[in-house]
Amino acid sequence: MPPHRSLRAALLANALFAFSTGILVLAAPATVARVLRTGFHPILVVIAGGLIVFALDLAHQATRPRIATWRAAYATALDLGWVAGTVVLLSTRAVAFTTTGVALIATIAVVVLGFAVWQAKGIDDAHRVRGTHLRRHCVRVQVDRPAESMWEIIADLGAIQRYMPSLVHSTLDGGSEPGRGAVRTCVDRNGRSWSEACIGFEPGELALRFATEAEDFPFPASEMYGGWKVEPDDHGCRVTVWWALRPRPDVLAPLIMPIFAFRADRQISKVVRRMAADVEVSRSDVGKGGMPAAPRVRTLHAPCASIVDRWFPRTSVGDA
Repeated sequence: MPPHRSLRAALLANALFAFSTGILVLAAPATVARVLRTGFHPILVVIAGGLIVFALDLAHQATRPRIATWRAAYATALDLGWVAGTVVLLSTRAVAFTTTGVALIATIAVVVLGFAVWQAKGIDDAHRVRGTHLRRHCVRVQVDRPAESMWEIIADLGAIQRYMPSLVHSTLDGGSEPGRGAVRTCVDRNGRSWSEACIGFEPGELALRFATEAEDFPFPASEMYGGWKVEPDDHGCRVTVWWALRPRPDVLAPLIMPIFAFRADRQISKVVRRMAADVEVSRSDVGKGGMPAAPRVRTLHAPCASIVDRWFPRTSVGDA
């Protein structure tokens, strides 16, 4: 099953339910108010309008080639907020609803809770590396620079702090050369440090294993891997950055991974842009209408999970 199929179905079903409910209320607010025994017609119209906007946002999410799970996570949070609000409303009896009204409101809350659970499961499935305990995330960026030039910069493992503003230091332990077996130590602006061992290194592609066994490992993961892949295309090249990790605790994966994805999606294109800016462009290239001096970078929304998944049979990590 494609990794986003379950989440896509959950979002679309939720959108259909929210849209239908909103349209029903807008079409007959007086009738709905009479069933509930409430005179809050204006509030019902506002709620109905909110449901329709919510439904359109869900539909937009579900029809994207690559679903942003952080958006699905906030939609799930809104669903849970609806359920919590329903519990408070009915338990405090702030409004004297009819028996039918109470049953109707409670039924809607149960359905919404079902969508929240379905979406949380879909978020986890979208990030899961099949056959392992790991979850993945990847970002693919297109840049108008030659693949060979971008790879030279990415392959210089010890220089990553020049391109990531969150880092203040990065170096290869023992003065080793970039390649399989090299260990990189990084320190961020909060003083947190960690090590990454290079477990794969070949032209255009590398993979790293984070030393999660260290007592002071700063991230919520009991296993963690990452990698880069550079592929030429007609516009220059595509740079894919990926991670695979086992969240700690595992039960919070539907929350941890969308937060991780949100940050990665916003940072990586900027990192690639800084790298591309270091690629030398000759005056003749610019003058002939070739590559401009300032790099052009755009995030691609095509799925890239296959680039991540293929590493794990090769490196035999995280088997269930």
